Amino acid sequence: MGIDRLDDWMHRFGFGEPTGIEIQEEASANMPSRAWKMKRYKRPWVQGDTISVGIGQGYWTATPLQVAKATAVLVNNGKVNTPHLMKTIEGATIEPYQDPLLYEDIKEPKQSYWDAAKRGMFNVVNSAAGTGRKAFIGANYHVAGKSGTAQVFSLKENQKYNAAGLKKELHDHAWFTAYAPYEAPKLIVTVILENAGGGSSNAAPLVRQIMDFYLNKRLPAIERNAASEKAAANEVSSVGSKSGEGEQ
Repeated sequence: MGIDRLDDWMHRFGFGEPTGIEIQEEASANMPSRAWKMKRYKRPWVQGDTISVGIGQGYWTATPLQVAKATAVLVNNGKVNTPHLMKTIEGATIEPYQDPLLYEDIKEPKQSYWDAAKRGMFNVVNSAAGTGRKAFIGANYHVAGKSGTAQVFSLKENQKYNAAGLKKELHDHAWFTAYAPYEAPKLIVTVILENAGGGSSNAAPLVRQIMDFYLNKRLPAIERNAASEKAAANEVSSVGSKSGEGEQ
């Protein structure tokens, strides 16, 4: 693919730029390019740089919110939404919020490409060899996810990573991003645990706890309250219409 196409496509998913959330201090992180490296290090881009970026290492960095937004782009088949902070939901009827046109939707890939990526994330959690399978055993909903392990420092040639021989602050960061239910997604959770090690063994269990709480407790409560408010509104409307019967 090459770094030029990687840079273009990763920016479309929101990497290397603010997500647009209402946080003034939000970091853009870094999506490297040929021009960026030349400006920063006064050295040309080499093939080894592309390989590192291709597996999420090297000069490339990202924030948890960027990864969550990119996951949402995948879930929505290329539709790019801006994340927002929300304090409360009031009333049974919620008017859909229309984002200003900050980012263009991704329209080029065929639907089969989106589906293939989502199936890959589904297999991470649900296949026998999936790295995230253990964390979601027994869940009463289907999850699709992806683990990540971010290196804090670069290994030298022929050097092997040995956490036991390193200071805690040099241990890998643990990542996991996931969405559920797989069939009709309602929730995306992205977790990073600094210096915690592997993503599947450390970050994924926390994602599971958050999803269990939201999907099995919080969401049903919201839906019950909305249904109760709707029923009450219908009852008031019905009483009002009856009281007006026969009036001239």
